[in-house]
Amino acid sequence: MKTSYLLRGGAVFSGISPRRSRADLRIADGLIAEIGPSLPADGSKVIDVEGMWVTPGFIDAHSHADAAVLTGEGMDVRALSGVTTEIVGQDGLGLSFAYGAAHQVMADSLGTIVGQLPDAQFSDAEQFLRFIDLAAFARVATLVPHGAVRATVMGRNLREATLEERNDMRRHIALGMAQGAVGVSTGLTYAPALAASTQELIDVTSGLPEGTPYVTHLRSYGNDLDRSLDEAFAICSRNDLSLHLSHFHVSGPGRAGSADRYIQRFRNSSRPVTWDTYPYTAGCTFIGALLPVSVQSNSTQDLTAILNGTAGAALARELDALGPGPTIAAGWETIHVAGLEATRLHPWNYRSVTELAEETGETCGSIVLQVFLETAGSACVLVDQGHPDNIRELASAPEHMVGSDGILGAGMPHPRVSNSFFRFLDWANRGLLPVTVETMIAKMTSRTADRFALGSGRLTPGRPADVLVIRPDALEEGPAMGPYRPRALHRSFIDGEPVVVDGSWQGTKLPGLAARRNNQS
Repeated sequence: MKTSYLLRGGAVFSGISPRRSRADLRIADGLIAEIGPSLPADGSKVIDVEGMWVTPGFIDAHSHADAAVLTGEGMDVRALSGVTTEIVGQDGLGLSFAYGAAHQVMADSLGTIVGQLPDAQFSDAEQFLRFIDLAAFARVATLVPHGAVRATVMGRNLREATLEERNDMRRHIALGMAQGAVGVSTGLTYAPALAASTQELIDVTSGLPEGTPYVTHLRSYGNDLDRSLDEAFAICSRNDLSLHLSHFHVSGPGRAGSADRYIQRFRNSSRPVTWDTYPYTAGCTFIGALLPVSVQSNSTQDLTAILNGTAGAALARELDALGPGPTIAAGWETIHVAGLEATRLHPWNYRSVTELAEETGETCGSIVLQVFLETAGSACVLVDQGHPDNIRELASAPEHMVGSDGILGAGMPHPRVSNSFFRFLDWANRGLLPVTVETMIAKMTSRTADRFALGSGRLTPGRPADVLVIRPDALEEGPAMGPYRPRALHRSFIDGEPVVVDGSWQGTKLPGLAARRNNQS
């Protein structure tokens, strides 16, 4: 029988009410049992939370903890960040539907992002969710990752899919949704999905239930941002899908102050549009994402051989001519390399590609290839291309929710993996955003739960006891780059079990944490 807890005297944020209330909250049998003033102990373990905030556990709308929820790698900082539900399978990359040869395709992209992959392979969403139910370090929902499905059907081929292949992909995606996935994701700057045409994406997402979330990493965030949005709207319009924009940012030269134009466009759409963001001007991705499309279909092993051979110099020249690629909205001077601590290039850590090129007399393309080879593709790049005003504007809109897009591999080089939620809360608490703390908490909890049809995200009786106790005096903005360990979380519970106690992660791995669409578990 689970221990019953009574959190006494805190400021309770339900996740839905516009006002906090000073109240006690009882946890019993893994559920929120009751909330009210001066509740009797009635055998519960009483915990004094006077002066603290009691909130629902945070739901990360854009998580890359696909592997960590099973292996535990990096889950200490995830737990201390307040995240109790991870929505994984993002950017078309994930573990479900990645089996056999497709598993290695995903491993080449996912390793840097998610950390060490588990040995298990999953032929569909149900296999993945059942494995989560055996034991996991957080509650987990998954999208159907289009890139993994494409790799299962087509391998590494960067070509147009045949009609038969499209039909096969469509069946896989429909199966995943029927098995409880919370949407379908695409990552259109990443292999193998970058070869998918708009018509292919329309075909493979046809026949899904009306309003299915189409969660997309757009085809371009640079000069073709508007056309990439046109494509996303076209796919959703043809198939009655609802558009959710992953890590949406309006970045790059000349775009300061332009977020409102995009918000107005979204609101003028015939269908609701939502988006998630993190509170940093710098983004982060794996070093391989910068390489030319011409080599994106190769495995890491084959790519290493290519770059070490005579083709390496030609690829460096191609990079110098083409620039960083469609994931990036700015130039080489904004790109900083990271994840080099254990290599001979460790003095380059967090320095810009342009600065390193000038210092060494090399070209920018050559610097990128050197980093790739030295780390066997496991390095990251941080791209400082954003505009603070656009970040604030997008985060102030009611359609916004919080997604960390946190990179758990390469030494966790970006603090968004651990402090996105608390940084936004700090901004709201200090009045740096025109958003109340109550509203910001709703963006992190109930609004995300509603968007993806999950049963958590509210402190109301009968709901799962995913609960945080936060010290508001310990909220802080934290650094803009590099690893960071937050201090604001005093306690947390998942399914009524303690996960963080007095600011210390308990390493708790629990059964029954798969979160399926339209399921209260």
